[in-house]
Amino acid sequence: MNDTPQVSRLVRAALFVSNLEQSSRFYKLGLGYREVYSGGELTHKVAHALLGVPEDSAIRYEIVKAEGPNFGMIGLFEVDPAPPEVSRRRGSVNVGEGCLVLLTTDIRAVRNRLVDMGAEIVCEPQRLVVRGSAPGNLEMTCRDPDGMLINLIERPAGSF
Repeated sequence: MNDTPQVSRLVRAALFVSNLEQSSRFYKLGLGYREVYSGGELTHKVAHALLGVPEDSAIRYEIVKAEGPNFGMIGLFEVDPAPPEVSRRRGSVNVGEGCLVLLTTDIRAVRNRLVDMGAEIVCEPQRLVVRGSAPGNLEMTCRDPDGMLINLIERPAGSF
């Protein structure tokens, strides 16, 4: 018998956003997370405790997902009054900062869609070869409307 507690694969990332509608549009239209797993207003005191916000805060949320199993979802949480913004240096990463890593079948099409939506491109698509995996994958990084770093990796259809 194994006494080591087990932990599942990532269920979802939770992002605190300044504008729920704007962020929802970005993830749905820009990145293709078109399905809504859940949404509305969180009113239970335990939700406030879990998120670390005062009990009198208003919390609106939407959990978006790609088609398929309920894993790898992105929870978008708008809190009022808004918590303080994270201080970030532009064009670089910061200690403690997260990065969502997503696969795509057409990195240039997604890049163009994100640029049309006003996304900040940190690094244009470039080929990254890791551990001699020639020819490598096209990868890029951008930021969502609130500055969350996103790394996109191009892979052939059917490989994910």
